[in-house]
Formats: sequence, structure tokens, C-alpha cells
Amino acid sequence: MPVCHFTLHAYRSWSPAHRRGYTRKQLGYQKPDARRALQYDGLAKHPKVVFTPELQEVLVLGCADICKRRGWRLHAIATDPSHFHCVVSWRGFLEWHLVMEKLKNLLSLFLGRATRESGRRWFVNRGSRKRVINPDHLDYLVKTYLPDHRGSQWREGKPLPRDRFGILKRNGPGLSGPSVAR
Repeated sequence: MPVCHFTLHAYRSWSPAHRRGYTRKQLGYQKPDARRALQYDGLAKHPKVVFTPELQEVLVLGCADICKRRGWRLHAIATDPSHFHCVVSWRGFLEWHLVMEKLKNLLSLFLGRATRESGRRWFVNRGSRKRVINPDHLDYLVKTYLPDHRGSQWREGKPLPRDRFGILKRNGPGLSGPSVAR
């Protein structure tokens, strides 16, 4: 049974001007670059996403719902204003990138429902996937690494927050107020 630790970053949450640098496809890590950051900003089709506490709650509920409906096991999730982590396992042959793609697509749907913003980008193109190699690794992620994050969290055995924004319903009330940094 595959067990993966996925990390998905919010759209435009890591600029080339970041003090720790940035990564470029096939070129790897790069030094901070203010000029390239301006280029990226000029090409961006949507504002930067910040996962507010309300959006973090949507990510937790959405991830739990997605996994439940597919027979996947959500071990834990932790959020931050710029990204979130989830540890998911599943039975049978299903490539990890298909699991991550499904998570991103449906979480985008739920975030759009909550904010009443359809068609906007919520995540960067790719995410990170690390294979959980043994029970000790899983235990470390669930009990030490993920709880160290600043945002909403959930793990097996804990109650899920209630769906106060109606994201699991087609026409729920949604969030009020801004959801993205402008």
C-alpha cells in the first residue's frame, strides 16, 4: 500500500525574490532574483493566494472528503498560509501523481465554492511527493512534523471541523471577506 506525504504550495506563494531563492524547472535552485520576480508578477493571471484560517479549514474538510469518497486513507493534514501537507495512503495500483492531481483539482473546486471564485488558480503547477518509508516515518510526520505548522491541522482519531461554509454542498453559503492577498 503506497503512503505518500504531499506538499502543495499556494499560487504565487514563493517569489523569485524570496530571500532563500527559488527553483526553476530543470535548472534547480536559483539565487534570489528581483528582476525575474517582476517578470513573474507581470505574467501572473491571478493574485497571490494566502491560505487564511477559513481557507485552511476548507483544505482540511475538502481533503478528508476527497479521500473518504475514493476509499483513500487520510492519515493527517497540516496547513500554513503558503502551503499545506497531507499524508495519504491507498490500495491498488494508482500512480502517486494521479492522487496529487485529483487532490489539487477537487480542492480547487472546494476553494472556489467557498470563495465564490471560479476559474482561479489556487496552487502552483507541481507539488512535492515523498514516499513514507516505514511506520516510524509515518509516526514522525503525524506526531512531530505536521503539528509544528502554524495553521489548521487534523489527524486520524480527531473530529473534523464542521462544514460551516457549505463547501461539500453545491450551493453552500461560502466565505465572506477576502480570500487572497491583492
